[in-house]
Amino acid sequence: MAETMKLGRRLGRDILTIYDTGEYPENRGYLKYDDEGVPTRRAYLVKDGILVGRLHSRETAGIMGEPITGNARALNYTFPPIVRMRNTCIAPGEASLEDMIKDIDLGLYAVGSGGGQTNGEMFNFMARHGFMIRDGKIAELVKDVKLMGNVFTTLENIDMIGNDLKARDGAGGCGKGGQSPLPTSGLCPSIRIQNVIVGGGK
Repeated sequence: MAETMKLGRRLGRDILTIYDTGEYPENRGYLKYDDEGVPTRRAYLVKDGILVGRLHSRETAGIMGEPITGNARALNYTFPPIVRMRNTCIAPGEASLEDMIKDIDLGLYAVGSGGGQTNGEMFNFMARHGFMIRDGKIAELVKDVKLMGNVFTTLENIDMIGNDLKARDGAGGCGKGGQSPLPTSGLCPSIRIQNVIVGGGK
C-alpha cells in the first residue's frame, strides 16, 4: 500500500479535491484539538486529482517525515489515540444536479449513505435509497442500492462534481482498532461516476 499510495500519484481528474478537517462545528467530526493536543487543521488528501497528503498522528508523521495533521483520536481515555478521520470532504464543483443528469439515458441516482466497508483497493457501500434516471430525468424509486468496485478506478471515473455541498451526518462513525463508533462526519456534493458497479435494487 505504501507504493500504491505514493504521494504525487494521480487518482482522479482535475476537478477532484478531497480533504479531512476538524472544521464545521455543526458536524460530529468537529474537533479543535486531537487527543495528542495537536490543533486540528485542514489536511488535503487529494488536490486537483493528485494524491498530496495523508492523515497523521505525532508518531506516524515522525515515521514518514510528513506534517502532523491532528488526527490522533481515541474513543475514550481507556484507548490509545490512533489515526482517525474527522470530517472528510469532497470539495464542491460547479455543476448543478440538472446539468449532471440531463444527458444520461439510463442511470441511477444514489441518495445518502447506509454504511459500508473497504478491503484494500475494493469497497462496497449502501445508499439509503435511490432513483432511476431515465432520459435525463429522475424516475422511479429503487431500494437496496449498493455501489461497489475498485476505489482507484471509481475515483478516476468521477467526471462531474456538483455545487450542492451537504453534510452526511449520522449516528455511526469510524470503526478502527476496536474503537467504535468514533464520531465522524462527511461533507459531499453530488458527484457523477461513469461505469460504477451497482448491486441490489428492487
